[in-house]
Amino acid sequence: MPLPMDKPQFDALIARHGIPLTEAEKEGIRAVSGHILAFAQRVRTPREAGAEMAVTFAPKAVTP
Repeated sequence: MPLPMDKPQFDALIARHGIPLTEAEKEGIRAVSGHILAFAQRVRTPREAGAEMAVTFAPKAVTP
């Protein structure tokens, strides 16, 4: 299970972006921040061309 961001690091990130949150909202988001970071890492992973659906999709020719 991914660990959440450190509280000072998270507070600095929220302050830097000027996001107005209550303490309860901050703690709720910080609690899942490890999962968010892990998800972002997986999304940014380069994939082979065959993983892209547009590469494998061949539309049928349209006849007028």
